[in-house]
Amino acid sequence: MRQPLESIRWGWFRPLAMLIAAPGASLATAQASPPEVRQIVTFQFLPGRAAEAIQIYQSQLRPIYQDITPLLRFRGYQESESPEPLDLIVVSSYQGMEGMDRANEALRKPSPTGRSAFELYGTLSAMTQQHHDQFVEIIASLSDTATGSAGLTIFQYIRLAPGVSARFERLLLQIRPVERDQHLTQWSETGRMLVSDGWDYLRIIGVGSLGQWQHYITRLRSTPLGRALEPMIAARKTIIVRGVPPLAVR
Repeated sequence: MRQPLESIRWGWFRPLAMLIAAPGASLATAQASPPEVRQIVTFQFLPGRAAEAIQIYQSQLRPIYQDITPLLRFRGYQESESPEPLDLIVVSSYQGMEGMDRANEALRKPSPTGRSAFELYGTLSAMTQQHHDQFVEIIASLSDTATGSAGLTIFQYIRLAPGVSARFERLLLQIRPVERDQHLTQWSETGRMLVSDGWDYLRIIGVGSLGQWQHYITRLRSTPLGRALEPMIAARKTIIVRGVPPLAVR
């Protein structure tokens, strides 16, 4: 799903969790605590323009994001190993897509330097060959706080066989203690895709090295839980990236 860069600018989609209250809860209560939502934007810049584009993020966009109150955090990543070309992934986190709506209002306003974030994205658009824009709703019960000394971050997109999503989530509840207790990962998060090109879930996993990632895959596949997981997965895409600390906000 390749979209024009303008899609970064608009938080038009609201998750169903914001519209349907849980049993016994009022709609107002459901709206007060929406799940965390992340916007994941993957860039491939024009040849020779990546360094310049990343510098715009670091020197001009990052200070703007620091002042955006609804923004929970902002992270940048560059490729370590990927099946598809990419120069930069930026991930912004909000308390629901309503938080993104509020952030977009602030991003339209001029910064202290006089240019708004939206104007700077227009500059980036001229440097961009293509970009990929996705949204994921983080499942708190299936996610750790992404802290620690992870050297690599795994983005694993998952497409499930029909009708197995509930079983998939229940199985992950059993798999995550194994990941922690056997030190297979440093942390892991799981989210349901809200906007994507056919993927159902995203797992974000912190590992120390490529060797640890291979050990994780091998070990998990050898367990009954791992063997139960495989028939549920119709397809997966794995991207391995490194964080870009100068782009981090909060």
